[in-house]
Amino acid sequence: MRQQENRVAAPPSLDTVLVEQFLDLQRDLLLASGDPETLPDRLVQRLALFLGAVGAAVGVIHEGRYRVLATYGVGPDYRRRYDGMGLAESELAPALTGARPLVLDDVDGDVPVKTVVLPFRLSDGAGAIHVVVPESAVPADQNLQLARVLAGLAGIALANARQCRRLARLARVKGDALAAMAHDLRAPLNALVGYANLLGDEAFGPLSGEQREVSATLERQAIELVDLLGATLDVARLETDQLPIRIDEFALADVLRALEAGTFARASRSGQLSWNIAADLPPLRSDRVKVKEVLQNLIDNALKHSGGAAVEVAVTRDRDRVVLAVHDAGPGIAADVLPHLFEPFRPGPGGTHGTGFGLYIVRCFTEALGGRVTAHTSITGAGTTVTVELPLTAPIR
Repeated sequence: MRQQENRVAAPPSLDTVLVEQFLDLQRDLLLASGDPETLPDRLVQRLALFLGAVGAAVGVIHEGRYRVLATYGVGPDYRRRYDGMGLAESELAPALTGARPLVLDDVDGDVPVKTVVLPFRLSDGAGAIHVVVPESAVPADQNLQLARVLAGLAGIALANARQCRRLARLARVKGDALAAMAHDLRAPLNALVGYANLLGDEAFGPLSGEQREVSATLERQAIELVDLLGATLDVARLETDQLPIRIDEFALADVLRALEAGTFARASRSGQLSWNIAADLPPLRSDRVKVKEVLQNLIDNALKHSGGAAVEVAVTRDRDRVVLAVHDAGPGIAADVLPHLFEPFRPGPGGTHGTGFGLYIVRCFTEALGGRVTAHTSITGAGTTVTVELPLTAPIR
């Protein structure tokens, strides 16, 4: 007798083009690429084209009413029919409250159509995708399942867009607050600089050598406060993509010598701070003030965390870049702290030295000038080296 062969039906083949389009749309929705304000319009257009629908719309419940955020492929009457309706009287209520798809007999202008309502959840409510198809069309199960998945992704994308808008508003508020602070602080700081300068010039009478040194220190520290205030404002502008870069040609060695003789004169004289500056450094075409802030914050941070041990500053050239390495022989940085070293308001080891804002300024300004900053500590207790690489010519923003 001949044995009968058992045959298993082959699974249906996947539409690879459709799968690729679905993955591309999913990636676009989850990443919420582009302007968050235009996301609803892009969303309904992409969904309608992907599903081959006549049109599409998206809406959410806001303050007890259904608000249509965007439409595509349908007329204004369609939008007006659903926009602003209270949830109780809305035809969409069964879908929005029960989180189940709904098919409605509908019209687009004078043309009879069907609307497939696909609900999604938000953290503070609910919404729905409208897929508009011809009156006689019966959505295929496969397409309907894809549409339900996309509706869920749309909810995630809209939630992400809301969060982006909140963060943008917070950044603007922070920038406005810092601008107001700068306005209030600049006047007294400039007055302090002016009076310290007059004292140093003996406009109010002769000074002893010690008094002249104190006056010069006051003036220098006041100027540094003005620079720090400007740097703080620049960080706020950077976060809102409005940081001005003022390109000038200058010798980096002059900036380093000014720091050595001024801000860090005492540390240099005591031997705690040593300098090793290459003689062949070419001039930089960059923002002099921001480069100075990078160097000053780097060295100041190293001195704070060195525990009184020596700090070494080495400046060399590497092809079209300058490399600034600041090494301290302090306690080092724990492995779990190192990845967060350049984040704002992250104090150093132990959390007792400063605000942690200095290294954040270093990172922001270095990246704005086209460079990069890294930190390395071999083992805890072996010290830390922070390295900044800056291009000889900063990019024009």
